[in-house]
Amino acid sequence: MAFWVMYDHLGKLLVANLLWASAVAVPGVLGLSVLASGEPGAGLFIALPLLVLSGAILLPVMTAGLAHMAKELIDTRDGSLGDFFQGIRLYWRKAAALGVLYWTAAICLGTSVWFYAIHLRDSVPWLGYAISATALWCLVFLALTGMLLLPALVQKKDGIFGTLKLAALLVVDNPLFSAGLAVHFLILAGLSIVPPFLFLVSGSLGAVLATSAYEMLARKYAHKQALAEGHLSPATKRDAIFGDEQDDYLNRGLRDALFPWKG
Repeated sequence: MAFWVMYDHLGKLLVANLLWASAVAVPGVLGLSVLASGEPGAGLFIALPLLVLSGAILLPVMTAGLAHMAKELIDTRDGSLGDFFQGIRLYWRKAAALGVLYWTAAICLGTSVWFYAIHLRDSVPWLGYAISATALWCLVFLALTGMLLLPALVQKKDGIFGTLKLAALLVVDNPLFSAGLAVHFLILAGLSIVPPFLFLVSGSLGAVLATSAYEMLARKYAHKQALAEGHLSPATKRDAIFGDEQDDYLNRGLRDALFPWKG
């Protein structure tokens, strides 16, 4: 699904990705440049606010715009760059709050991973390693929930804690699916080191991938709910609800990519 969404709407997603990358990269690069100067005052009062603005605020806010755009492309098979700006307008407050919460939790957990193992190794090493290991697993879980966080926000339109709860429950209930999605994001992160890829498609592709993953999970649970309410027999496929067999995002192959005019 993610591949064909990108394939069908590449032009508008390229433009959205350029806006996304520029908004995040400009304050981030400035902050890193100031930090590299080695001036403690400049690092504290200039670099730190710029890095917080880039990573904890602008990154989730701009990504929420991409997620909303991806949602419209999946739901309606059409959309425009206006959907990107609409997503920013609708969700910037919640996205920024989620970004600050996530980065705060990540910094606390990341610090705990080494702090307790180092500082308790002489007195109670087993306790220090246990706390560090727990913090590490919590950090991994935080990263996994982060993949589905913004799609959950733009799909359910819930509050901050409702969104956090939904993303966490999706990961807990679908561990293998989440692990596979994480592998794709790790590959994407590796490719994003290359500047052309970063500015061309990395953000849009990540948002489309996460939104497509959320869409498939939503179909799974809607099907389960329909079975529980007696609307479907256990043998009925999900196609009865969503028309998966007619969903062109799910039923195209290499021929459609090479010869789109023959579709």
